[in-house]
Amino acid sequence: MAENRPTSGGVFCFLLKSIFNFASFFYGKGVQIHRLLYQKNIFKTESFEKTVISIGNLTWGGTGKTPMVEYIANYFITREKIPMILARGYGKDESKELANKLPAAQLGIGSDRVAVAKKILSKSSIDMILLDDGFQHWRIKRDFDIVLINALNPFGNLSILPRGILREPMSSLSRASFIILTDTNLVPRKETDFLKEKIRTFNPPVEFAEACHEPVCFYRADSPHKQIPLDQLEGKRMTVFSGIGMPRSFQMILNRIGVKSVRNFEFDDHHMFLSRELEDIRKEKSLSRSEGSITTEKDYFRCPGRITQILNPYILKIHMRLISGEEEFQTRLDSFFEEGSHG
Repeated sequence: MAENRPTSGGVFCFLLKSIFNFASFFYGKGVQIHRLLYQKNIFKTESFEKTVISIGNLTWGGTGKTPMVEYIANYFITREKIPMILARGYGKDESKELANKLPAAQLGIGSDRVAVAKKILSKSSIDMILLDDGFQHWRIKRDFDIVLINALNPFGNLSILPRGILREPMSSLSRASFIILTDTNLVPRKETDFLKEKIRTFNPPVEFAEACHEPVCFYRADSPHKQIPLDQLEGKRMTVFSGIGMPRSFQMILNRIGVKSVRNFEFDDHHMFLSRELEDIRKEKSLSRSEGSITTEKDYFRCPGRITQILNPYILKIHMRLISGEEEFQTRLDSFFEEGSHG
């Protein structure tokens, strides 16, 4: 009787899984030690006189941090307050997008966010600091920790990087001051309710809001100030391309608008498009007899010149809309600027 021997493919998969498990274990330990060094005051934590609001997540990309930073900044700007947005700048697309959309805000970009903040504070008058992607940034003390979780794929396979998408263990949700579930309009109600129950096992008293990425309009890359109504592309055959954390959400939004995606190109988050890649997309667009191409604002701002020159696609403009819990969330934001509060 022949023995059941493992195939070379099975052995390779086993080894690969073992390597990822090993790497995830040490990544998690590194995160734990890094946090402990700040908790024990071995590494110094910086405090500012201004209120610091962190907008972050527990997973790698695709939760909607940039639209939420825009939402909060606009909320304060409309109340005649000036926010400073602190970002690391590794995702230059987000920085360009925020600079374009929020000219009234002070934008601080740099790997040393403490130094950047101090420099801006010495020259400018601001009312609060918005710490972009700040949940794992221990160096700056914050007053309010907002964590975004995408309901379409909340925690991946529950593993820490690089085996999974978690940047920290799920128990870290206990630090969250407020949790915003994004893309809840794209999942069944029971999945959202189950997700909340799961999160409350780590943080029973935490408050929730639910949000969606709401499409506003399209515009052409060469005419960014000329809005095109959403229904103008309804039923149109289009080639779609993106390099974002949650391309599934983008596709679902386009489907709801009524766009017929005949070709779809998905790249890694923060992908810097090469000319040859855009040329390939243009060729496929022609071969598929598409009536045009569509991408996201985030992708457009990453390399606007090249994208405009080669494809001149339609750009989908979206904003973050809170569909539940907005009043409670805004009350928490307002509380930092009531008489006698911090800041």
